Amino acid sequence: MKTVIILEADHEGLLAADLLNPKEMKLVGMGNSCPETWNVFKDPETGELKDTIEGLPVMPIDLAVSLQPDILVIAAGDPEKSRALQYMAIRAGFENDIRFMETMRSEFSVSCAVLRRLTRRLGTLGIPGSVAELGCGRGDVSWQLNILMPDRKLYLFDTLEGFDARDIAKEQSLGCSKAEVGEFGKVKEEQLLERMPVPEQVVLKKGWFPETAFDLEEEKFALVLMDACLYQPTFAGLEFFFPRMSRGGVILVSGYESTRYGGVREALEDMEAKYGAFLILPLGDLDGSVMIVRP
Repeated sequence: MKTVIILEADHEGLLAADLLNPKEMKLVGMGNSCPETWNVFKDPETGELKDTIEGLPVMPIDLAVSLQPDILVIAAGDPEKSRALQYMAIRAGFENDIRFMETMRSEFSVSCAVLRRLTRRLGTLGIPGSVAELGCGRGDVSWQLNILMPDRKLYLFDTLEGFDARDIAKEQSLGCSKAEVGEFGKVKEEQLLERMPVPEQVVLKKGWFPETAFDLEEEKFALVLMDACLYQPTFAGLEFFFPRMSRGGVILVSGYESTRYGGVREALEDMEAKYGAFLILPLGDLDGSVMIVRP
């Protein structure tokens, strides 16, 4: 069995930890550059250790590297930070195998595998309804939905201008995240639509949700993907789509396990408090997604 240290101890790191095969890989700790996360040192005032993250020891990068695990997994979300962590590890004397979640994620995708299998199952079972994506961005998933379910109408909901000021105001009032207006930037409508393999089935609903859905009150859906990041659009999306799902239909919610955008989980919890428990299944992907099945 090989020993493993993961850098960093955040959303990506915790999801990477869940993907490790415990038959072959033993996670011995996590390294982080943020002192607030360290839990291996006693508090000078209380003499106690901080609470662990998922029961794991979190320590400074150089201390984690000094353990010389067989494998160092760098789980940062962007290339620049990944390279910085690699440099820190090498400078601290690490000589063993270094692996990047960024690379593995670009080559293998749990969420894409789930999407392919799920669309096949919805087709086999004959679950009726359209497909929708709330928070389509540049269409990285949209084009896959379009080609996997070419016989279904695909509704794409997005501001195409980044986060809306109204949603950010709600986010800030709840203290869910530090998101900012316009984050994720502008998306050109024509470039988004050019990526669609079956464009005649695509309906782009540009603007603020749920205003952009007011003309779809009678629509039924078989599959909905939600990657809105924030509380308000996630809550509004669940409230709009769930009652309009066909029996056996599925809503995939990205970011439920996110530590960066806590509004997604809070929105789902508030929906359950309002309407009762949903059937929620974790996907185990690196986006922290969950599946909600309409009974």
